[in-house]
Amino acid sequence: MYKIGEFSKIVKVSKRMLRYYDEKALLKTRKDDTNGYRYYTDNDIELINKIKLLRKYEFSVEEIKSILKMDLDSLKISYKNKINELSKNIDEYFDIIDEMKCYIKCNSTIDIVNTYDVFSGRKKGFYGVSLRRVVDEKQLEALFEELINSVNKLNPKLNGKYFAIFHSINEDDNNLYEVEVCQPILTDSKLKDTNIKFFKEYDYISTIHFGNYNDISYAYAALINWAKLNNYSLEGPYIERYYTDESVTIDKNAFVTEVSISVKKS
Repeated sequence: MYKIGEFSKIVKVSKRMLRYYDEKALLKTRKDDTNGYRYYTDNDIELINKIKLLRKYEFSVEEIKSILKMDLDSLKISYKNKINELSKNIDEYFDIIDEMKCYIKCNSTIDIVNTYDVFSGRKKGFYGVSLRRVVDEKQLEALFEELINSVNKLNPKLNGKYFAIFHSINEDDNNLYEVEVCQPILTDSKLKDTNIKFFKEYDYISTIHFGNYNDISYAYAALINWAKLNNYSLEGPYIERYYTDESVTIDKNAFVTEVSISVKKS
């Protein structure tokens, strides 16, 4: 079971929005009678992932409540109706419409089963070119492009894959995150730039997520559960390191992402 703060970090949904979903009976918490606290469960991760996807598709909360009860045929009809609605603003919603059409056309889906083996280790200190902003999902892609441009101008020796550190979620706007993107580099005394920073050595746990990002929250949950079982406390924000992403393939099912977080033995 997860407290609201833990669950918020796992699924990247603000606590304010989770409380709103609770009030609207869209995603209800469960009460532990022994201590009075309210909790979320592993089953709620699957539900919130569906809710996030439907919100991405511009369905309202009331529409989502109905959709979650629909059979497959009714769901496809709802998708078609929403596509017609979004098509009025097709330039803005092109990617969403394309994804929904793909869902309708697929008579069967291929599910990638993630086992989420968890690894522990110690990360040595390193230098990296780093940019930190408050962005939404689309702006995050632009932030990575800005990072790549900054790195190309410096032309340093690279020291691994780039990654994103998710520092916080905006409580007033659930679509906004405070994110730091970084490209590790091998630096020398001649390389000077205000965006170069040093990342200290730290202990960490990590796991690998295969496939698109819609259900990456299961990887986050795997780390929390492993930490609890092995008496570790989580000491920092979550980090996503992108081994295979849009820069390599257009097939989202082929994405490979490492999720990690710094820890301390309790």
